[in-house]
Amino acid sequence: MDARRILRRMMIALAVCLLALGQWGCPSEELISSVPIEWKMLIAQPSGEQTQLALYTLPKGTLERADVFASANGVPLDGSVAAIEQFSSMLFLVQPAEQRIVVLDAATYRTVATIATTPHSPQNICFANATTGYIAYRDSTIGIVDLTTFTVVRTLTVGKSPRGIAALGNRVAVCNQADGTVSIIDTRSNTVSATVPVAPYPTFVGGGSDPASSFAIVSLGSGKLSPSEQLSPAVLTFYNPFEQSLGVQIELSQLFHDAQVTIPQGLVVTRSATAFVLLDGEVQMVDLAGQRMLGTVVSESPSGGTYDFARNLVLIWAHQESGTRIIALDPVSGQVKGQAMLPITVNVAAGL
Repeated sequence: MDARRILRRMMIALAVCLLALGQWGCPSEELISSVPIEWKMLIAQPSGEQTQLALYTLPKGTLERADVFASANGVPLDGSVAAIEQFSSMLFLVQPAEQRIVVLDAATYRTVATIATTPHSPQNICFANATTGYIAYRDSTIGIVDLTTFTVVRTLTVGKSPRGIAALGNRVAVCNQADGTVSIIDTRSNTVSATVPVAPYPTFVGGGSDPASSFAIVSLGSGKLSPSEQLSPAVLTFYNPFEQSLGVQIELSQLFHDAQVTIPQGLVVTRSATAFVLLDGEVQMVDLAGQRMLGTVVSESPSGGTYDFARNLVLIWAHQESGTRIIALDPVSGQVKGQAMLPITVNVAAGL
């Protein structure tokens, strides 16, 4: 990138901060709240062919229990965990290799049920209402789960290589990574109501909890998964499923990275109609209702992130030589509320 483009990016970043000051404040990693906070994280730690669920209290970094699953159930959890999703009073442990999702009571960590997905490998799960869940499988299908019995009662065909999945009102969006499309499911009829073309390799999607907002869809762009392809920009796309209309599309460039070489790492959506896009060099904050980028809130490479519903915090983690740095962000202002260091590598976690 030449000097003029770098200067232009710096000027845009400054302008965003100045415009945001009146309503949002300027997102800044350096501004840390003086109000002491405490939060807990449940961290999935591989242990041979099993997984330990370690419970930490932060920011002190106190290990409360080395394995809450084993303590509550009398045996360790077999297999690996790819994601931990929270819904109602339950935790859903997604296990693709085991072709199942293990459901825990969030208070006791005891197993409530096991959702068998054989012969499908689950990627993730979302929840449209109190009784229905939707599982993205690797093989171009979606499983519909009856949460009263914890059984898959139906499958739907979507596009190729489903990845991200999210609910918004009575709609569910599925990122078909290999197709460059997003399937929209109407949960009232459990049919695919639209197939929306977006930028190449859509991978992450979020809808928040505000039914007036749109889905936020993050596409990797070409050349990120296949080096033989010509590079194309990483893109954030807004889509209103109720009006069936595409909204703003934003190229995800960074201060010293053009959008063509930017590699998105994840997306964290909050109940405050904000989202946090995890890129390979920084974390950017998004206003979902206004369909606009608010600015950079973390200026380092994130390794993952999650939303803590109980404490209304966005938790970002970044791998370092000495372990993992955990950063707690305010979901409305983007301000840093607390930080902690753990002497372990964190890949999959949930805030409690």
